[in-house]
Amino acid sequence: MIKDGKVVEQGPSREIFAAPQQAYTQELLRSSGLVFA
Repeated sequence: MIKDGKVVEQGPSREIFAAPQQAYTQELLRSSGLVFA
């Protein structure tokens, strides 16, 4: 995940979608409207 040109979170997308660690990533996933189980 990149914010302002800097990597803020990295790893397999499956892991990031399942358990995002950074507030920025969490907010992006919430705002997408997709439901993740």
